[in-house]
Amino acid sequence: MKKIHRFTMALALPVLILSTTIKAGATSAPLDALGIMKAVDNRKTEHSNRADLNMTIIDKKGRERTRTLLSQSIKFAEGTKMLMMFSAPADVRNTGLLSVDYDSSDKDDDQWLYLPSLGKSTRIASSNKSGAFMGSDFSYADMTQNDIADYDYQILEENIKVDGEDCWLIESRPKKEKLIKETGYIKTHSWISKNKFMPLQVKAWVKKGRKLKYLKFSDIKKHDDIWIAHKLTAKTVRGKSVLSTTVLLFDNLVINAQDVSDADFTQRRLEKGI
Repeated sequence: MKKIHRFTMALALPVLILSTTIKAGATSAPLDALGIMKAVDNRKTEHSNRADLNMTIIDKKGRERTRTLLSQSIKFAEGTKMLMMFSAPADVRNTGLLSVDYDSSDKDDDQWLYLPSLGKSTRIASSNKSGAFMGSDFSYADMTQNDIADYDYQILEENIKVDGEDCWLIESRPKKEKLIKETGYIKTHSWISKNKFMPLQVKAWVKKGRKLKYLKFSDIKKHDDIWIAHKLTAKTVRGKSVLSTTVLLFDNLVINAQDVSDADFTQRRLEKGI
């Protein structure tokens, strides 16, 4: 069964540029929730991508931390690979994450985290994937994909607007408790653009701590007839209090980057750093 990127069913981190793109008009409007989610996934994607990222993390007291990263992704025969490496500030420089997403749901996805202080990369266990990535509002699980068949979908609103754009509001619920434990999310609501067939915003119910996560896609532009969100804002809320916010800005985006190859997505390359 084909997988769908988690941003349509939870809070995905679209540093996997492939997961934030869709060709406008690539499909006719489906009639049911599952059909809509399949249409989101059935879009034009690229072989490889590269981008510079600026990540700003804001805590509940309004204090800011800014980090810069390099993100690369590439498709291979069995799925998609992604490499993220921090370039600044100095205390996180060369920290990196390598993710290997397999299209087949029969094969577990792999993730490795490299911390320069340890001098080696460590594999992230499934039980730890709901944890926060480098203190941000994104988790390790947000950077992977899930099988469409693992979720039940329901259209909550046939016609609803986000920033003046017509959308469907879709609810997604994991079918198995195992998936809830791995992702940390009980259910999600996704506002899917009827024109672009991509999410404009997402709301997720977090199992631990009675928290909510919100994700907003903005500064959406076309690259070679493909829509790409250049700004993402993630927010974690408990009750009426905003616990933290993460703003991710994309810059120097290169689609089908010729200098990105399979050799860039190994543990050895991860441990080499910038």
